[in-house]
Amino acid sequence: MYLNTTSCQGMQQIQFRDLLNHIVMPTAFFAVGFGIFYVAGFDFVLASAIFELEGGQWRLTNHWLFSDVLHSGSRLLNNIILANLLGFWLYQQMSSKTSSERTIALTKLVLSLLLSFSVVALLKRVLPAECPWDLQQFSGNLPFIGVFADRPAGMHPTQCFPAGHASVGYAWVALYFYFLPVCARKARIGLTIGLLLGLLLGGAQQLRGAHFFSHDLTTLWLCWMVSSLVYLTYPNRMTQVSETSQEQHYV
Repeated sequence: MYLNTTSCQGMQQIQFRDLLNHIVMPTAFFAVGFGIFYVAGFDFVLASAIFELEGGQWRLTNHWLFSDVLHSGSRLLNNIILANLLGFWLYQQMSSKTSSERTIALTKLVLSLLLSFSVVALLKRVLPAECPWDLQQFSGNLPFIGVFADRPAGMHPTQCFPAGHASVGYAWVALYFYFLPVCARKARIGLTIGLLLGLLLGGAQQLRGAHFFSHDLTTLWLCWMVSSLVYLTYPNRMTQVSETSQEQHYV
C-alpha cells in the first residue's frame, strides 16, 4: 500500500464525522456501559459469579499463569516492545531530515502509547477505589466506598481504578490509527489486536479479584480517547519532501 506524500498538510482539519465516530459515539457507549456495571451494580453481579465459581475465594490470585505470566510477564514483554519502538522512533528522528507520512504515523503511535499509560497511571493515584479482593463481601477487610464518594478520614487509599494492567493491552488500540490513513483492513486488525489484548489481560485480573469490569471499561475508553485525540489533533505537516521520495511505505 502506497501513500502519496507530494502534498503537504498543516494541522489536520477535524471533520464532524471524525468527532462523531471517534469521540462522541465511543463516549456514549462507554457511558451506557459504565452506567450498567458501575452505577447499576452489575460489577458486583459479575464479580460475585466469578468469586463463587472459584469456591468462595480468589483461587487464581497467585496462580502462576495469571500472576507470573499474564501479569508480570506480559508487563515485562510490553516494556521491551515499547523500548524497542521508542528506539526505532528515535533512530528515525535522528537519521531523517524529512517528516514523511510514515514517520508522522509512528510519532502518533508512540505518543498515544505513552500518554495512555501515563493517563491511566495518574488517575489510579488520584481516584482511590477498592479492588474486589479488598472488600468484606469477598473475604477482604474494607467496605465498598466507590470511586466518587467521600472516603472516611484515615482510611488507607487503594489504587484500583481505572485498571492499570488492562492498559498494557488496550493502549495498543492506537494501532488502529497508525494504519487508518493507509489501509482500513490493517486498521481493523490493529484495533482487534488491542481489544483482544485488553480483554485477555483485563479478564485475567478480574479472575484474580483485582478489578471490576467497569475498571477495565474505563481504561479502554481512556486509551481510545487518547489515541483519537492524538490522531485528530497532531499536525500532519511534512517538511523538505524531495522529488525522489514522493511515495513512502508503511512498516
